[in-house]
Amino acid sequence: MIDKNNKEGITEKQNNEAEVFCSLCEQTFFPPIDLQKYQIPEQVLTYIPERIARAYQVLPISRMGHVLTIVISEPSDIFLVDNLSLLTQLEISPVIATKKQILSAIEKYYSLTKIAPDKEKDVSGEDESSEISSFKEQKFNVEEITRISSETRVVNAVNKFLSDAVKSRASDIHIEPFEKEVRVRYRVDGILNEVKQMDKKYQQAIIARLKLMARLDITQKRMPQDGRFGFCAQDKEVDVRMSILPIDFGEKIVMRLLDKANVRLEIDILGFSPYALEGFKRAIAKPFGLILLTGPTGSGKTTTLYTLLNRINTIERNITTIEDPVEYNLPGVTQIPVRHEIELDFATILRATLRQSPDIIMVGEIRDFETVDIAMKAALTGHIVLSTLHTNDAPSAITRLLNMGVEPFLISSSLNLVAAQRLVRKICVNCKMGYKIDLSNYKDIPEEYRKKDVTLYKGQGCEECKNSGYKGRVAVAEVLSFDAAMRELIMKKASVDEIQEYARVNCGMKTLREDAMEKCLRGETTFEEVLRITLM
Repeated sequence: MIDKNNKEGITEKQNNEAEVFCSLCEQTFFPPIDLQKYQIPEQVLTYIPERIARAYQVLPISRMGHVLTIVISEPSDIFLVDNLSLLTQLEISPVIATKKQILSAIEKYYSLTKIAPDKEKDVSGEDESSEISSFKEQKFNVEEITRISSETRVVNAVNKFLSDAVKSRASDIHIEPFEKEVRVRYRVDGILNEVKQMDKKYQQAIIARLKLMARLDITQKRMPQDGRFGFCAQDKEVDVRMSILPIDFGEKIVMRLLDKANVRLEIDILGFSPYALEGFKRAIAKPFGLILLTGPTGSGKTTTLYTLLNRINTIERNITTIEDPVEYNLPGVTQIPVRHEIELDFATILRATLRQSPDIIMVGEIRDFETVDIAMKAALTGHIVLSTLHTNDAPSAITRLLNMGVEPFLISSSLNLVAAQRLVRKICVNCKMGYKIDLSNYKDIPEEYRKKDVTLYKGQGCEECKNSGYKGRVAVAEVLSFDAAMRELIMKKASVDEIQEYARVNCGMKTLREDAMEKCLRGETTFEEVLRITLM
């Protein structure tokens, strides 16, 4: 005889479970599934080993292309989908079922077949040779990566070195695998410093974690990849540009950190000398013409360009930038990223931009004749154009343009200003000290600075600057302006030395070393930095 009260209790419990399950589906937006009405293909079970299925109460049910549908019972576990993606090396599409249904289905399907590695079938449609290669990599990932990355300490480790980098004012993070260890270095004030060495066993899990954050293909290990993501640390929003390069012992990752909070786009606070500042202000005040910044990667050219744009950004002007990639978002400015994969390069975008009635155009970099030809003609037809070029100093930019095939008359009539730029480390004000030095015998500095008994400055090292003696960086610049005689020299294809000599004598130009020496004498940077960053 059935106990009526017991029957009502069971029915009430089932109703409560159903209500909880329905509520869970509504909160997570994951679709529900009834496993009792679903037939799972045998080959799909190969993606999740039985021990993993039981441990996490999950079950693969179908695969379409690179998407694997997996039934889960705990959608609140935010790391579960990431870990399953690492395990299967596929994109995961989760659906929800009750624990009871999942455990019952595990018993049913895994008891029908015991999957042996040598009997696994290729479901990717690849040929036999590629299947063998990919299977070896997957086996390594299953046994090594999945076990480690399923632990929260991998996620915590990644979060920690990202937040530590922000705390250390790092501009870059380098993760470099070697034979027996993984080295992590931060670039602070332009100098790389080793901060830690990670155990080799964490290498694959950490790299996979970073790839997932940047939405990159975690199965691709033979080709370079680029991506980006954002995170918050110490109440700061940080954008990360990530580059991955396959090397002998794995994949090297370099991440550029762009701290939005520290970006102050005001030209007066960048640290330029008065003569350089005046040159920039005169150039951007003109109604048209080309402004070029030169220097190596990491010399602050892009920041200076953004600062100049910010100064002339008004509601009356139509401003467009063409960048590879877009680094900072400027309010009120149309910013276009270059996309080489669809043949959307600088020249193509620049031609299209000119049909949009722009007043000011910024071209991230001039790399070829087509781009520079369009840019210079735009500068002659009423547009302000800003761009960058890779040369060692300002006068060399003229020779570089001539070598690219640009006609001398175009250069002389379109250029308003060329500036070479570098960043030197600033002395830490907390441990700054003066000392006497005899500069009379230093032949690698300009003659006017070769004096005896000169007072220079350096940092002793303290907790504030992490015993480096430096904190922050400041710009030094070589600004080449143009008058009528200078334009005549360009028309005659004068040499770099002739242009430099005329600019120093008649246009007030200071070389990079001269500008750096002025900052050294004022106590902003050290003599060692001047010699390290600049050339005679």
